[in-house]
Amino acid sequence: MKEVHLIAKLADLQEVDYHHTLVLHALIELLVAKGLVTHDELTAKVNELDTQLTFHIDTYAKLTERIASRQAGIKPIL
Repeated sequence: MKEVHLIAKLADLQEVDYHHTLVLHALIELLVAKGLVTHDELTAKVNELDTQLTFHIDTYAKLTERIASRQAGIKPIL
């Protein structure tokens, strides 16, 4: 039963993801068509944000690994 529930949730997430992607694509096309942003500007911003996010994710992963390795070396008192 849990597997069926999980599969249904994944299907729902796929549908939501599709609709979000569709709306985002439409907004981008409208902004470009109105001359408010160019594809080059959008690409540059995407790359900038991707670099920042990747840095934050990598930093978080390294900190998590350090904390886990330190906790593994700590033995409980009781």
